Amino acid sequence: MKTIYLTLITALTLIVFSSSIYAQSLRGNMKSEASRSLGYANVDVYRGEEKVASVLTDAEGNYNVKLDTGLYRVEMQYFGYDKVVKEIRVTNDELVDAKLEKNKESDEFDFVESEPMKSMYGTDRSIKDVVDAPMGYSRRGDGDLSYESDIPFGAMKKLKYIEGAEGKTRVLTAGEINDFSKWEMWQDIVAQDLNKYKASWEISPQNRFTVQLTNDNGFPVVDAQVDLISESGDVTFVSRTDNTGKAELWGRLKLDDSDQSNYSAKIYYEDQQYDIRKVIPFQRGVNMKTLNVDCTNNNIVDIAFVVDATGSMGDEINFLKKEINDVVYETKNMNQALTFNFANVFYRDHGEDYVTRKQDFSDVLSKSVAFVEHQGAAGGGDYEEAVEIALDTAINNLNWSEKARTRLLFLVLDAPPHNNPEIKEKLNNLMRQAASKGIRVVPLVASGIDKNAEYLMRTIALATNGTYAFLTNHSGVGGDHVEPTTDEYDVELLNDLMKRIITSYTFVPECTREEDDPEIYDSLFVQDAQHQDEIEWSFWPNPTQGLIQIKVDRDIDEMFLTDLTGKILERYTNLERDRILRRDLSQYPKGIYLLTFALDDKVVTGKVVLQ
Repeated sequence: MKTIYLTLITALTLIVFSSSIYAQSLRGNMKSEASRSLGYANVDVYRGEEKVASVLTDAEGNYNVKLDTGLYRVEMQYFGYDKVVKEIRVTNDELVDAKLEKNKESDEFDFVESEPMKSMYGTDRSIKDVVDAPMGYSRRGDGDLSYESDIPFGAMKKLKYIEGAEGKTRVLTAGEINDFSKWEMWQDIVAQDLNKYKASWEISPQNRFTVQLTNDNGFPVVDAQVDLISESGDVTFVSRTDNTGKAELWGRLKLDDSDQSNYSAKIYYEDQQYDIRKVIPFQRGVNMKTLNVDCTNNNIVDIAFVVDATGSMGDEINFLKKEINDVVYETKNMNQALTFNFANVFYRDHGEDYVTRKQDFSDVLSKSVAFVEHQGAAGGGDYEEAVEIALDTAINNLNWSEKARTRLLFLVLDAPPHNNPEIKEKLNNLMRQAASKGIRVVPLVASGIDKNAEYLMRTIALATNGTYAFLTNHSGVGGDHVEPTTDEYDVELLNDLMKRIITSYTFVPECTREEDDPEIYDSLFVQDAQHQDEIEWSFWPNPTQGLIQIKVDRDIDEMFLTDLTGKILERYTNLERDRILRRDLSQYPKGIYLLTFALDDKVVTGKVVLQ
């Protein structure tokens, strides 16, 4: 269990792109006094009191920071070692190595480490000897099965083995369903296929309102509080604007919540209050509001992981580690200006040796690594786990930043919470609390999730402005993964999917730039080149300051304009062949948008740069 968390937080530290070009670099290597490479150590670079760059060393302790000419203070940190501080004048490519000395800080974690899965995978922790073995057993080299008492016997999940896959990256496959981008379909699904699960959990986000905030120069207003006010004057729902300047609000969350027809909104930003006297529901459009405020780019990103640490999570851990470590290497050149804070909550179930263990936010990644190294996966004798206790711990007992660009909570699990009236009420309150703090919950579900749990996880994602991610069977790794209820979804490599999700949730146009380089998104939004050759379509000018013209060489039933997170902003219907559609997008924040339409069961996508 510890490896999934360790590699996830490592992978996500650098997930935001930059197009900046510098004349030279500061590079080097960090080792311990015993010459052990210090992988994933912090290297923070300051000019005066301003932090201008923050990077991690790779697995071998190497780092590389692109810098302008000048005098800098470089701080090198690794948990359990004394910090090294150096003054460096950068005039060319500079080489600065460091050796760190141990201190007693690492004694802070005194948990007894357990490794219940080791014997399951054999002495080398491989899965080659566990072909088709039910969970709860390990297949030894002589072919006999032996029961491991700390792995739940009742889970009966089957493991699969792919010849030659061990030790390789880019193996696991995954998908995503963003129900904001298919809102009408989600409502149909809830009314039909998943209706009994809605009744089971008594939770269903309805009466959706979207508020979009920009400043006078067209930049998104990020992390503003938005209250939805009922006709009687009560605060119905509280949310915060995301990195695109949007807040999602709900008139109803529980099935028995009262529904009203007239709502208003109050906005709080930088000690000022703004009002929208009457908000319109999403089916009638987005509520636009321009604030007379400066463009500010908060560079704080909080990432918390809530991780199921029961034995049934063991079948895909080693592959997850290799897959997501690959993301680290592929993102070496990503933006160094953001400050990432990490926290984690490990959880099991009521009656286990513990229900939750937590580590609060820290910008020193190796501190989180040290915590995770003291955890293990075990227990979990029944299907349901203490998910609600873990979420409560993460949402209400971690020190989330008061101001932040992005707050993400990744919920990694393979089983739902117990279902009783008290827990259902608690989940309702937790979703509201997360939304009010601007915490976006992104479930990442492994094999074992059933339809009941799928519905709840998709509901939590919607209520908190998140998205739903899941592993698939296409890799052949792990137990069986239930197909999600939807029309279609793209199967991606897991590390590609994670880069795309994190980028879409952290990207904010720089206030000081006229434009952001659209080429950096080519690897995230790849069009189907073979299919594109079959049609001719264009949109211009691109980049644009607002006005855009669209032409397709055949009739199109509907086309969507979406933001990077997949949320539909506009819907164009009955586009006629070779007729030019003209739209004005100047009301939206500066940034990257997508034009998407379906043709012969294929999805065609193009990028629009609004500057």
